[in-house]
Amino acid sequence: MPELPDLHIFSENLKKRILDKNIASVAVYNPRKIDTPDMFCGKLTGTSIRDIVRDGKELFFLLANDHCFSVHLMLNGKFFITSQNDLESINSKITALCFENTSSSNDGAAFVVADFQGLCKITLNPKKPKAPDAMSDTFTLSYFSDTLKKNAYKNIKAVLIDQYVVRGIGNAYVDEILWKADISPESVAGKIPEEKVKDLYEAIPFIFNDAIHNIQKISPDIISGEERSFLRVHNRNKKITDEGDKIIVKTKATKTTYFTDKQKRYV
Repeated sequence: MPELPDLHIFSENLKKRILDKNIASVAVYNPRKIDTPDMFCGKLTGTSIRDIVRDGKELFFLLANDHCFSVHLMLNGKFFITSQNDLESINSKITALCFENTSSSNDGAAFVVADFQGLCKITLNPKKPKAPDAMSDTFTLSYFSDTLKKNAYKNIKAVLIDQYVVRGIGNAYVDEILWKADISPESVAGKIPEEKVKDLYEAIPFIFNDAIHNIQKISPDIISGEERSFLRVHNRNKKITDEGDKIIVKTKATKTTYFTDKQKRYV
């Protein structure tokens, strides 16, 4: 599943390619994955995308007519930019936005959302979630500390990936965050000392900003998929960390979890 760093880069790369292009038509191929397909087509046709922002694990496409739609790619959703003549070559399409042709060619560009599992969700004018985004100003140390106290008996990984607590942290990066903070994913939230709560809080933007830097370096034009080769611990191709610590793989908080014995357990 694409996580916060992936989605940040997707948004930046999509803005370079589809921003301010007039949407000539909209096709819906899987109406079950769009809450109001007829209204969706009506609100998008004839307008343009004026901005694309990441919020949590979703991308929000802000339209020039003051409407917007969100896309949650889930596990295997993908974005494509292709020519309208090549639309049929893309399988499992959910929707396609076809832009007006601005060149001498007879073939305009199209922006496609597809998902072979059909899990991807598109929402017209979604409501703003209450939980703060992990990289937002509203996600403060005070909020984070209070949240851990309210979830004192829960596993720390389960708390961090709970999108009703903080949005944007997923399975791969929570392992990286806990590794950076030197906290075991087997820890209980309420047992983590206050000074380590601060370390954990500060590890979140560090890991995400570092990931954004690495993805941009390895796959600068990426708009779909996941780039994970640089991850320090949540990496199926590594048996030990760069520091020489053995990587342990277990199921924690119902997720496949990567960590080391060096990380401290607070129970």
